[in-house]
Amino acid sequence: MTSTASNFSIPILPILLGSLLFAGVAPLRAQSVTLVPHYESLEAPGYYHFDTVSGLADSEHDQMMIDGSFFAGPGEPVVIDSIAFRLDKSAQTTSATFTDFEIQLSTTATSVSTMSTTLADNVGSDVTTVHSGPITLMSAGGPGSPSDFDIVVPFLTPFTYDPVAGDLLFDWQWAGSFSNRKFLLDTNYSDAAAYTTVLTYMEDSSPLDGFAESVYPGLSVIVEFSVTPLSYALNPEPTTLILALLGLTLVPWRNFLWRRREKD
Repeated sequence: MTSTASNFSIPILPILLGSLLFAGVAPLRAQSVTLVPHYESLEAPGYYHFDTVSGLADSEHDQMMIDGSFFAGPGEPVVIDSIAFRLDKSAQTTSATFTDFEIQLSTTATSVSTMSTTLADNVGSDVTTVHSGPITLMSAGGPGSPSDFDIVVPFLTPFTYDPVAGDLLFDWQWAGSFSNRKFLLDTNYSDAAAYTTVLTYMEDSSPLDGFAESVYPGLSVIVEFSVTPLSYALNPEPTTLILALLGLTLVPWRNFLWRRREKD
């Protein structure tokens, strides 16, 4: 005897998804914030290198202050959970290994226009170490210009940032031994007026002393932050919850149909 149930199924999932889309319920996704937007799909005029003497150990402590307006798109605080760099077109190698690579984010105690050369003075009270420890940065490379944002550093601890509360401080320290100026990150070294009021970069080179030897108004390593609106990060979207419930419903129904088929 052949069971009609074994040859019949209700297309519940397509119907439900179609209903959700028709009702305007669409998934909220993590968004990308590129610094600087002008170079999102354009090679920037410069590069960042990690060493001064070939093959010897080197270390550096840099800060980049970013105007909060770059993160104002969602209209609310955001959760930043990773950063992605991209390889410069003149790079000769596609990876570099660090004995230590630390990134801290905070809502700045100063501002882009008042950034202090005493690096500790710029750090906000909400400072969070989002990544720390050894790491190998790698890119797929290739002939394209610009390269993809594929040098991703996921944050072990995401950072919640409110653009209204102040500017964002990107504070990073690194140490390692490298081949001289071969692993290069795409960087905007232009001090054009469009960027000088919204970005400032400071460099504390070896030996580290906590004071910036070099100040670069308008400079930015070209990066892509992954951000999620705080309201969504705290409360999963309706679509996600509905699909989860749907899965719980469909699995027992499918098992019931299979058991009936075996019985018949």
